[in-house]
Amino acid sequence: MRVMVFPVAFMANTFAMMVVMIGLSLFGKSALAADFGLIHGATVALFYSFSGNARSLILSESGAIDAPGILRLRLILLLPLGMLAWMLCAGVVDSSWLFVLLLVVRRAAEWLAEIFLSEQELRHQERAAIRFLLTQGCLSLALLLALLNDGPLSTPMTLLWALSPLLGCMSLGLPKRALSSGVPLFSSIRLMLPHFGSTAVIGVSVYVFRLFILLVADKQVAGDLFSAFALGGILGAVFSQALGPTMVRHERRSAGPGRLVKMFNLMLVVMLLAGLVLVAGVWSIPHLLDWTEKDQLFWLAVGCSLMGGVVMVLAQRIRLRILQDEAGGDVFGSDMLSNILLIASIPFLYYGIGVNALALLYLLGALLSWVFYASERHGLLSWRDSGWFTQKNLLLLIALVIFLPVFFQLNGGIFHDPSHSFSHGGVLALLPIPLSVLACYLGMVLLGRYSHARLALLSLFFVFIGMLLTSLLLGLDTSGGGSQKMILLIQYILPMFALVLGQQFGMREGALTLVAKAALFILLTVVPLQLLATLTSGDVLLSPSVYIFSIYQHLQYASLLFVAAFVLALFTLWGRAGFDGWLRALTLLMGGYVILSWSLLAMLLFVLAVFCFVAQQGARERRLASLLVVPLLAVCGALLSFLYMHYVSQAEVPTPLSEATDLSMQALEGRVGYLESWMFYIDGISASWTNALFGHATSPERGLYPSALNYYLDFAYNFGLLGLLPLIALALYSLVLVCRRWRDFWAHSPYMGLALVVIFMLVVDSAFKVGLRQPYSGVIMFFLWGLLLAVISLPRARLSTVSGNVV
Repeated sequence: MRVMVFPVAFMANTFAMMVVMIGLSLFGKSALAADFGLIHGATVALFYSFSGNARSLILSESGAIDAPGILRLRLILLLPLGMLAWMLCAGVVDSSWLFVLLLVVRRAAEWLAEIFLSEQELRHQERAAIRFLLTQGCLSLALLLALLNDGPLSTPMTLLWALSPLLGCMSLGLPKRALSSGVPLFSSIRLMLPHFGSTAVIGVSVYVFRLFILLVADKQVAGDLFSAFALGGILGAVFSQALGPTMVRHERRSAGPGRLVKMFNLMLVVMLLAGLVLVAGVWSIPHLLDWTEKDQLFWLAVGCSLMGGVVMVLAQRIRLRILQDEAGGDVFGSDMLSNILLIASIPFLYYGIGVNALALLYLLGALLSWVFYASERHGLLSWRDSGWFTQKNLLLLIALVIFLPVFFQLNGGIFHDPSHSFSHGGVLALLPIPLSVLACYLGMVLLGRYSHARLALLSLFFVFIGMLLTSLLLGLDTSGGGSQKMILLIQYILPMFALVLGQQFGMREGALTLVAKAALFILLTVVPLQLLATLTSGDVLLSPSVYIFSIYQHLQYASLLFVAAFVLALFTLWGRAGFDGWLRALTLLMGGYVILSWSLLAMLLFVLAVFCFVAQQGARERRLASLLVVPLLAVCGALLSFLYMHYVSQAEVPTPLSEATDLSMQALEGRVGYLESWMFYIDGISASWTNALFGHATSPERGLYPSALNYYLDFAYNFGLLGLLPLIALALYSLVLVCRRWRDFWAHSPYMGLALVVIFMLVVDSAFKVGLRQPYSGVIMFFLWGLLLAVISLPRARLSTVSGNVV
């Protein structure tokens, strides 16, 4: 059991601030506990971000990265990280600047002490670890008593406690070796970069997670939740940061699980049962623990966190094995995706269910971590080569649900509103949420292998960091504006997850063919029903109804997406056996569909696609007569729609055709006066250099300017050019590579159609609408963009395998 001395010493170093925070909350100092929680979150966001899985790397004894090299990097980063941490906290918490500074010093000292303690563990210096443990325990208890009494000893006691980690374990030998190391500095940085990315996303998310809870709930509730998560989730935190690296190292060096692992597994079972009993007792008897002077929410959060701690241990076991067992293994994708999704769940739980739902957050975070770590290497499921449950069928199902225009509401089931004027009014419970959102997140987990989507992951990471940084620099107030800003950030970032799915999907054999088949099936199912509903209603405006459900934003966004799906099907499936007849019929229907949708952008894409299709297929010496059938059918469909509208205008209907046209155009674009809206947002962006770089703290009034009618202006106004820069860089990168490989795209019809759709969406559609931030349109657009990233990253020899064509 001597091996346990070092994990316990690490616990005393890492969790001292959390222990003090829990004590302050339990003894009635919830406001001060909230300040502790926010400062701890901010310092973790920075110092943990640059920890780079150091302890696991040192204990692995790989030789490439050792303790002196890591200490040298930390000494260089210490001052800038400390200053930035103090700046992040000083404007958010109510405590004095000196108190904030001392807590930042404490976290900095803990950060350096980790290296010294890891070196002691390698050299088996148990006595030094025991001395460190006793010192930290006594000083933490003394600090808690001083803060509860709020006497004159609080500040000097905090100073001593802040410096104690270094004073208790520092030795001069390791700093000398670090400063005299012969390894070049840039080589050390290059080796640590993948691990910095992994820990950075966790560190930032801890801070944002706590800040977001504080913004949506009051400070009293936030303080209790922070303490409950820390109390209930202590086992998960202890394992990931203290016990885990030692236990995984011990398991690797021993033949079996050993007595230590068996005892720990028994502890997990006890913790799980304790959590279940606590939640069941408090839920069935709400006043059971009122004598503790903590309300039901606190104890529900503790119980759920106890269960979540068990799940987190299972997740961290997988994570640490990847880091220690595999050469070059990293968990950057899993860490980023799971933590951003956890942050995004906060407003859905709070506004959709209620404040008590926030008690589930730690358990939800543990489940997300386990799912993503388990799917990191090979996906969540194993595939069969035959039968229904094959990878090909799963890919087809994912693509089907991505395009399926079915929406649900949190309080009303499947969305069904046949009117043209539905508005959720900013109420989250009424917002129609597409099934494609669920397909996106589930698809990422099922496909796994996130390293294959590294470009999409990096782009998503830098966009998230840029948006978050601009928001924090402008300040997030607790009066309501801060929570709205964070919700807007989530609205922008959630559809971008489809970029990752698209690149994962695009690496599979025959990916574009499967997407085209799914698009064709959805169009052949939905478009005829939607046209039939329009004809039976006697309206000149395309109906949102598909009888059993309605399509949300069917004019503003869905019409263009349906045309994009048609383009993919036409370019990919034309000439394949059994598809030409269906494509001809669909062309006739789509010709009438775009006219009834009154969407100028959908019409433009439709005409452009038909022209490019005929030109590209004709240049490949296809029969011109058979190709001309496509534009002829499109014109016939359009003429049929015009004849129908003429018939309706001659009939006795309450609205003349001219008035219906005006209503259609307003419904199409959602607002009149593009120039006025653009000028308002441009003036706001150019008002000052801070507005240009960081955006605005609040959005324009919803009734006047709900959006800029331009995605890039809207993004820049809210999050500045600094936040928009990574997305612009990715768009330019995509366009440049498409231009460089235009011969390959011209020779492969599926890629020609895909590039046409993506470029049109990024350049033309996003200049007049904000489709990339809408759930349904955003998921589809980013999914197709991810497919394009997969295509342009492939060598020329593999192009035909991904498209499913042999040219």
